[in-house]
Amino acid sequence: MKIRLKGTNLLPVALFLLIMLAVPVLGAQEETLNETKYADTSGVISVDKAEEVAAYSRKEISGSISDLSEWKDATVELSTIYYDFDGNRSAYSFNVMKNKQQAGYIFISATKDNYPVLEFSKGKIPNEIPELTIRSKSLAKERADKEDLTVGEMKPLYLGPTFYYAEYTLTDTKGKAKEKVIVDLPFSTVVDFNKSNVSVPEDKKDYYFNDTSLQQQREIRKQDANAKWKSIEERMTMETIPAGYTSTRSIGYIYDVPNYP
Repeated sequence: MKIRLKGTNLLPVALFLLIMLAVPVLGAQEETLNETKYADTSGVISVDKAEEVAAYSRKEISGSISDLSEWKDATVELSTIYYDFDGNRSAYSFNVMKNKQQAGYIFISATKDNYPVLEFSKGKIPNEIPELTIRSKSLAKERADKEDLTVGEMKPLYLGPTFYYAEYTLTDTKGKAKEKVIVDLPFSTVVDFNKSNVSVPEDKKDYYFNDTSLQQQREIRKQDANAKWKSIEERMTMETIPAGYTSTRSIGYIYDVPNYP
């Protein structure tokens, strides 16, 4: 026995088919939006994006390290924007806050040329410790007084895990910059990064100061860092995929934190 569809019954069937065909398209659009949300082809990381990465990393860390499990329900707040020697942003530090108290900090790179999560720990960041910042400005003032100059505001520098510096510009009576003083915050010492002050064996100088070798090392590090950014962005995207999608991803270790010697 054949069933013939009357004209009045064709409309509901057609609508049903259109809806079924539209579902995969809508899902694909949602995935595309999530993929581009964290994508930044310029390689520069904004404060907002860094904060999202810090918040996501805080959750991964709390689920991977028992000593930091208290971070599970914590939040992150921007603390400091750091720079390199050329005045470019190098990193952002975020305080991990639990019950309105600081429970630690996380450093996020300001560029994709470096690893997403640079370091994290309990305690306070050096430039938030008054004793260290007061001492660093005192050292800069000692240098300024010898030249009858004025000490400017501190610019926080970050050159890698545990390498925190305070840069001060010394100006003359007309406000013209005459000199810069860089202080190692943890060690409270004025530092000079000239090659002449670096202790390297004579037979190794060609290696350490070889521009080609250094460029190759930077490129390898950059490629590795880019891969780590892609990885964390993909995981963050999976976190924002709407209900109905599933993931087999599990957290069993800390992602993308390099092993420093």
